[in-house]
Amino acid sequence: MMIKIKFLLHETPSLEDKELRVSKKETLYEQFKQRYPQFFDNYTMPMASPPLSLQKVNLSAKQMAQIPIPDLQKSVLCGTCLGDSSIRIQPKYKNARIQSRHSTRQSEWFFWKWTVCLKDYTKGIGSITFQDPDGYQLKSREREDEYLGKLKVSTKADPRLTALHSIICKNNKESVQRYWLNHMTDYFLMTVWLDDGSLYNDRQGEICLDSLPHDQQLVFVDYLKKVWGVEAYCKNTNQKMANGLDRYRICIKDQESVLKLLRVVAPIIPVKEMLYKVMFVPINNTDLLQRWASEVSELVLPEFRDYVKEHYKKILCNYPNKKNNSE
Repeated sequence: MMIKIKFLLHETPSLEDKELRVSKKETLYEQFKQRYPQFFDNYTMPMASPPLSLQKVNLSAKQMAQIPIPDLQKSVLCGTCLGDSSIRIQPKYKNARIQSRHSTRQSEWFFWKWTVCLKDYTKGIGSITFQDPDGYQLKSREREDEYLGKLKVSTKADPRLTALHSIICKNNKESVQRYWLNHMTDYFLMTVWLDDGSLYNDRQGEICLDSLPHDQQLVFVDYLKKVWGVEAYCKNTNQKMANGLDRYRICIKDQESVLKLLRVVAPIIPVKEMLYKVMFVPINNTDLLQRWASEVSELVLPEFRDYVKEHYKKILCNYPNKKNNSE
C-alpha cells in the first residue's frame, strides 16, 4: 500500500510544476506573437488552391463540400489528423474534438496552426498545455534558453468537427479514402509535409504516416501521383508497430518528384522556422543546387527570401565543386 501511495505522489504534478508549465507555454506563445505580429493585426487568411488536375472537376455537391469549414482550414485539419493527431468522439460526448501534440522545437508552426489558422476550434491559449519531454525527445539535449518539451492542444467539441469526423473516420478512427482526398488543397499537402515529411540527407523525400495501415498508405501514394504528379512508393522498414503489423514508410520516388512536391509547399509555408523542410541539397551537383537555391528563394513568401538566400549562400561556400550530371 505504501509503495502505491509513493508512486501516486511521485506521478502527481505539484502546484509549482503546473505553474512552471503554464509559464513555459505562455513564454513560447509570447515569443511567437513577437516574431509574427502580422498574424494578430487584422490578419486575413490567404486563399487555398486546389490541384490543377482537379480544378475543372465539380465537387460542390459532395458531402465534404457541404461542411461549413473554409477550404484552407479544412485542408489543414485533415492534414493534421493524418499523422499523430486524432479526431475522436469521446464517450458521453455528442461532438468530435481533435487532440494534437508537437515538439516545442516546432512551436511557431504549432501556434500558427492552432492560434491563427484554426483558432475557431479552440479556446485560445487556454486549450494548449506544455508537457515535459518524452519518447525520443528524452535523448535530446536542451539548448541554451530553450524550453524543451511538447505542446498539446485539445480543441472544443464542435459540430463542424463532427461533420468532418463522419467523412474521414471509420469506427471512430481516421481512414484515408480517395473520395475525400479529392477535396484537399495545397494547404493539405503542406500540412502533411510539415507535420510528417522530411528531406532525408537533405535530398530524399519521406512521409511518415506510420500509424496508417499499409493499404491506406497506398491510397495516399496513388493520390500523390494522380492528383499532384508526385511519384512515391511504400517501403517496408522491417520494423514492427505496437499492434504487431509491419511498419511502412512513404518514400518520394525520385528527385523530380521531390522538387515537384516542394514547389507546391514552399510558397505557403507561414513561418520561417519550418523552411528547412524545403531546403533541398543535391549531392555533388553544383548546377542543380544553384538553380534550386535561386528558384526556392523566389517561391517562398517575400519576408523569408533574404533568409533563404543567405542560407544557400553559406551552403554554396562549402559545397563540393565536383559535378555529377547524373543527379
